[in-house]
Amino acid sequence: MDPQRQELYEVCQRNGVGITVMKAFGGGDLLSAELSPAGKALTPYQCIHYALTRPAVACVMAGARSMEELEASIAYETAGEEEKDYAAAFASMPKISWQGHCMYCGHCAPCPKEIDVAAVTKLLNLTKAQGSIPETVREHYGALKHKAAECAACGACEKRCPFGVPIVENIKQASRVFGA
Repeated sequence: MDPQRQELYEVCQRNGVGITVMKAFGGGDLLSAELSPAGKALTPYQCIHYALTRPAVACVMAGARSMEELEASIAYETAGEEEKDYAAAFASMPKISWQGHCMYCGHCAPCPKEIDVAAVTKLLNLTKAQGSIPETVREHYGALKHKAAECAACGACEKRCPFGVPIVENIKQASRVFGA
């Protein structure tokens, strides 16, 4: 995601402002290998799921030119997690490098210590973007069942991450930042 757009989404998240995403399919370009800027086609499920997992996104307005396209978007609600999974597609996109960037996809789970690694990383990134710990972020972190300080640094999460994120270091940093 464009860094300025990411920052806007994070500001909206911190301030409780919901975002409605339009053009989740890039005007149809993301659904076509020939037109996609990534050089690879995504499925409607992957596009919708990616949009819905960004900070502050409350809903996606999926356009449709036919009843078939509309039904494909509606079917997102009953699609399985594997069908929605965009992580492998993003990791293999030939024109874009996602290496080292957490997409909050959850492939790092399960953590043996039951830490919600994606949530901890997201809250850490929101804090980094702000330059301090916003009260809402502190509250969300405080509500997590398991904190970063519980990490055993076993590295199981890093082995599963398709983006090569330095998760153990991020978790250690979160522990220092949040003090738990």
